[in-house]
Amino acid sequence: MITKYHPSIRILHWIMFVLFAAIFIVGVVMVEFKMTEPWTMYHFHKSTGVLVLLLVFIRLTARIMSEKPAPSDQISTIQQIVAKIVVYILYLLMIIVPISGYALSNVHGYSVDLYGLALPTIFSANPAWEETTDMLHHYLVYTFLAVFTLHLLAVIKHQVKGIEVLHRIT
Repeated sequence: MITKYHPSIRILHWIMFVLFAAIFIVGVVMVEFKMTEPWTMYHFHKSTGVLVLLLVFIRLTARIMSEKPAPSDQISTIQQIVAKIVVYILYLLMIIVPISGYALSNVHGYSVDLYGLALPTIFSANPAWEETTDMLHHYLVYTFLAVFTLHLLAVIKHQVKGIEVLHRIT
């Protein structure tokens, strides 16, 4: 019986954590300074969002193809079910948030690239959809942040109670 996730999943988990933190911080800063047109931040934010989207598919593939450690028997069945639902929601949001950001850029008439590599325009420029895509991306990001916080608090709670869960992903 294995006790840890496959190394590829563990590495991707922590790389994606760092990338999401960077994207979120840069996203907040660039929106606050929107009037100064911080284009370098926008390019980094969008490129890193595309990178995260690619990494989540690699991570999902690795997760499907590898054996998963069994849940701790110290955690109740209902908590295990909630944890599984939270993880599924996080994966869903890791896909939807970058797509909503891509749509936001395209609808506003901006292209998206991957660190200089031009990517296709998927969504047509459409002023009627600008406010909707702004709100959608904004609320999805904060939903992701809320679900991530729940995930983090659960890990902290279990660690404080002496239930070692962090070792599975480190």
